[in-house]
Amino acid sequence: MKRIRLLLPVLALAMVILFSSCMTGKDLVRTIEVNGTAKITVTPDIATFSIQVSELGKTTEEAQRLANAKLAQLLSVLDEYGIAEADIKTTSLNLRPSYRWDEGEQILEGQVASQSLSVKVRDLKALGSIIDQMGKVSGIYLNSVQLDKEDKSEALKQARLEAIGNAKAKAELYAESSAMQVGSPITISEYSVASNPYN
Repeated sequence: MKRIRLLLPVLALAMVILFSSCMTGKDLVRTIEVNGTAKITVTPDIATFSIQVSELGKTTEEAQRLANAKLAQLLSVLDEYGIAEADIKTTSLNLRPSYRWDEGEQILEGQVASQSLSVKVRDLKALGSIIDQMGKVSGIYLNSVQLDKEDKSEALKQARLEAIGNAKAKAELYAESSAMQVGSPITISEYSVASNPYN
């Protein structure tokens, strides 16, 4: 099973590092900002991709009929592999005229109908076979096959804990070397980046 690395530079912690100094009867508070990061690897359980058909006809009706016929073949493949209707979504539908140039003159050659679908595959073992079967339908576009984990909540929780520990360790190191004291965080910001290096 391929694994996907979820790179989570999750937390940027502005840790308060206190330095006590007598100045007009009040302590002077100084801060050092440290970043905590975590990298979590998870096993993907879904794949998503987009497919598009585009057909040229003499009329819009003919172009639509040709495009719908090709889509029906693709949907038949997805149905054969048990892809649920909820995991197939229409993402775009376009109708437009098509022109060609002939000796500097623009000539209408017909109408183009195109439609795009987004597909989610939950049985990754079947992914290769699904793509192979779709490849038998000529003149289609299949793009952006991506592996992912649908529920990353536990991985994110683990990453957050590791990132906080990482930030605290950095803060304690700075504090020890600067004769300062680690206090509570004053701000916490979070962001994540997913990268997909596979075994």
